[in-house]
Amino acid sequence: MKTKNERHFISYRCILILLLAALVILLIPMLVIARYDVPAADDFSFSCETHASVRDGGSLLNLLAGAAEKTRMVYDTWQGSFAAVFLMAFQPAIWGLSRYGLTTWLMVFSLIGGIFFFFHRLMHGVFGVSKTLAAIMATVVSIACTQFLPSPNQSFYWYNGAVYYTFTFAVLLVLFSVMIGYLLYGKWWRIGIAAVLSIVIGGSNYITALFACICEVLLLTGLIWKKDRRWSVLLLPTALLFIAFVVSIRAPGNAVRQGLSETHPDAVKAILQSFLAAGQNALHWMDLRFAACVFFLLPFLWNGAKQSSFSFILPGAVSAFSFCLFASLFTPHLYALGSDGPERLKNILYFAFLIFSVLNLFWWLGWISRKRAETREKENGISWKSFCGFSAPAVLCLAGSVLLFHGTITSVAALSELRSGEAQHYYIQATERQKVLEDPGISACEFTPFDTKPYILFFTDMTADPTSYENEDTATFYGKASIVVKE
Repeated sequence: MKTKNERHFISYRCILILLLAALVILLIPMLVIARYDVPAADDFSFSCETHASVRDGGSLLNLLAGAAEKTRMVYDTWQGSFAAVFLMAFQPAIWGLSRYGLTTWLMVFSLIGGIFFFFHRLMHGVFGVSKTLAAIMATVVSIACTQFLPSPNQSFYWYNGAVYYTFTFAVLLVLFSVMIGYLLYGKWWRIGIAAVLSIVIGGSNYITALFACICEVLLLTGLIWKKDRRWSVLLLPTALLFIAFVVSIRAPGNAVRQGLSETHPDAVKAILQSFLAAGQNALHWMDLRFAACVFFLLPFLWNGAKQSSFSFILPGAVSAFSFCLFASLFTPHLYALGSDGPERLKNILYFAFLIFSVLNLFWWLGWISRKRAETREKENGISWKSFCGFSAPAVLCLAGSVLLFHGTITSVAALSELRSGEAQHYYIQATERQKVLEDPGISACEFTPFDTKPYILFFTDMTADPTSYENEDTATFYGKASIVVKE
C-alpha cells in the first residue's frame, strides 16, 4: 500500500510512458500519409545512374558504381558534399514509386533515435540525471522537432533535402554521443565508429560539418588543458573529419554553384551576419509552441539539475558561448550564397535551437539550485502539485498553438490531408503520370499540373519549360526525350 507521501507523487516512469504514447500517436498520421509521398526535382537529378542500374538488373557492385559516378560528376560540377551526394543516389523510388514512402520512416526514426541517444549520453552519462528523466527530456524535444519544425515536407517527405540535412543532423548527434561514450566508458570500437561518422559528417552539408569541426576542436583543447591523454585517441576521428571537410570545400563544383549567387559576403561579414540571423530566428521560434515545451520541462529540468553533481558555474558565459556555437551554424550558407538558407536547412537550425535551449535552461536551473543550496536528490517522481502547476500553462500554450498554427503542425496537417482525401488524390495523379513515364512507347510526355498540392507531401513540380533541370533530369531518369507540364 502506498504511503500518504507516495500518493502525492506521480512517478517519472508513468510520465515517460504517457509521453511516449503521445509521441507514437502523433507519429501515426505522419507515417500513414507517407504512403502517398512521391519524389520530386533533385530526387531524380541525383539518382539517374542508380535507377538505371536497378532497372537493368545490375548487381550491387553496379549500383554502388552508379552512385560513385554521380558523386564524382556532382563534385566536379556542382557541390563537394561527396558523402551526402552518395546517399542521395539511393532515394527509395529507384526501386519503385511505392517505396518512396520509406523516406519518412528513415528520416523520422533516425532523428528521434539521434535525439534519444544524445540526451542519454549527455544528461545521464555526463550530468548524472536519471535515465528516465533524460528520456522525458528527449521525448519532449522529439515531439517538438517532429511537430513544430519550419518545413515537415523538406525534413521528412523529400528525400534529397532530408538526407542532406535531417539525416546528417541525426548522424551528428550520434557522433557526439559515441565520442561522449568513449570518454565515459572507453573501448576502441567507439573510436572506429566515430571515425566513420566523422567522414560522413565532413563530407555532408557544410553547416553540420563546420559545427562538428568546431566542437571537436573545443573538446580536444579541453582535454589537452586538463592533461587528459585521451585527446590523442580522439585526434583520429577529428583528423578524418577535417580531411573530409577540406576535400568537400575544395571541390571544383563549389565555385560553379557559388558563381550563380549575385552577391555574398566575405568571411568576416558572414560571421557577423550569422549572429544577427541567429538572434532573429531564435526570437521567431520563441512562440507559444516553444513556451509549451518550456513550461512542461521546467520541473523535470529542475529535478534533474538537483540530481547532478555539476557545479553549474558561470551560466551567463555558458549561454553566451552556446549562442556563438548556434550562430556558427548560420555562417556557411551566408558565406556561400548570401542567405540564411532554405527551409530544409532551417529545420536543422530549429532542432539545434531546441536542444541548445533545453541545455541552457538546465544549466541555469542547476546554477539556481546551487545558489539555494538545494541538496542532491534521487527522487523517482514529481509531486502532483508541481506536475499540474506546470502542465496547465503548457496545455494552454499548446492549445493556443493548435489554434494559431494548426495548418503547419505536422500531425494535425497530415491528419487533415488524410481525412479530406487530398493526400490520396495527389498520389492518384502521381501514379497516373507514372504509367506514362514507364510506358516505353511514349517518348515525349505532356502532363497537366497537380490540381492539389498537400502541405505535407508536395515540394515542387516540373514546369512548362522542357529545358528546366526538373524536367530534363526527370526525363533522363525515365529515359524520355522530353517532359512538359502545362495547362
